[in-house]
Amino acid sequence: MSQKATFLGPVDELPPEGAELEPSTESEVDFCASMFSDSSLTFDVSRNGVLVTSNPQNSENFQEFEIDLEAGEEEPYLLWKDNAFDIHLQGLFRDRGAFSTLSDASEPEDYARRFLEVLASSLDEPSMGKDAKKLPLIRWQPGEDGESAEVQLLGLLLADDEQFESFCKERDGEVGLICEDAEVQAHGLRETLTVMAILGVTLGSAGNAQAGLFSKIKQKKAAKEMARQQAVLEQQAIQKRQAAIQQAQRTGYLDMHNDAYVNHHLLEAGKDGEKKVIVDISRQRAYLVINNQIAIDTAVSTARSGKHTPRGVFKITERIAQGKKSTIYGCDMPYWQRLDSSAIGMHVGDLPGHAASAGCVRLPYSVAPVMFANTASGITVEIVDHWDGQELQQQGGTQQSYAQYQQVQQRGGES
Repeated sequence: MSQKATFLGPVDELPPEGAELEPSTESEVDFCASMFSDSSLTFDVSRNGVLVTSNPQNSENFQEFEIDLEAGEEEPYLLWKDNAFDIHLQGLFRDRGAFSTLSDASEPEDYARRFLEVLASSLDEPSMGKDAKKLPLIRWQPGEDGESAEVQLLGLLLADDEQFESFCKERDGEVGLICEDAEVQAHGLRETLTVMAILGVTLGSAGNAQAGLFSKIKQKKAAKEMARQQAVLEQQAIQKRQAAIQQAQRTGYLDMHNDAYVNHHLLEAGKDGEKKVIVDISRQRAYLVINNQIAIDTAVSTARSGKHTPRGVFKITERIAQGKKSTIYGCDMPYWQRLDSSAIGMHVGDLPGHAASAGCVRLPYSVAPVMFANTASGITVEIVDHWDGQELQQQGGTQQSYAQYQQVQQRGGES
């Protein structure tokens, strides 16, 4: 190899900024492999083709750089170039036929070799703008079925045949040539190296792969996926709060949940049915049940710390759609429904995402009119610490309906 070796590396797979890699007796290829040893660019290779197991829909940015292991103390080992390429890895393996020709007798190394053939061939195109061959640097191990292969991509070496032959001789056979000994004997080392220069470089196989290499990669991918999911949840929470604030600006009432389920078909069909309202304090939810089926499921806000929402069975005794106002707190209470003769009732109020009322059951602005229109004086309201819906399942023929309701609720409900 020349003093400075040129590579294309997946920049998103570089180690953290604080990582310090010191060259010892390593070659440039070893140094590149150590930089990307935790690369999550992995592939499952089988007769069905190649599946990118990390971000198959996304492109990866590969940037050109040189490695100079003889750099001075104050000089960097890496010299980054301006050339960079967005490579859609899954798009490089569109031809599954190249793998379907492998037989039951094929070994994992046959799949790894075919992987290199297809990848190197796909990268050999004018749009990459490089005359040198692009030799994939990979590690691999047999798949769980003992037939297929799992492959880790570490980067691409840019070298001509002479440079690659020099590299192989320096390594004195340490490179994992996935060729039978008979091939070397039949064609000679030089021709075999030329073939490998067309295919690529394997830095580890089932016999000499780093211990736990792929399990470490999978753990890292799992951690990345958890971080990604957490970021998505955080972003969704921000968007949800922004939407709730915008809705509050329009309506005058805050609803941090905005997740009510309303079954309009059941409301229409059950106008004269048996109805009751159940308020679950632990979940901060209320349910309108018609004929043992849930017609409305909505978030509520009950008594905050220091206040009390009474538990028990009550009847709706007073209903005022508009004009009801608290003489103590000075706030409007649209769609008021008093429980027995108490000072507690259901009405529109702010839902900040937790129990916050002075004792009443606050309903969302969007749900209270529907609840009001489908209830009446004399209807039962049960307020309990916890409700599990078992009574719906225990009363004949309703278990399926409750299960269907739960599935709809998980999808986001109806409106």
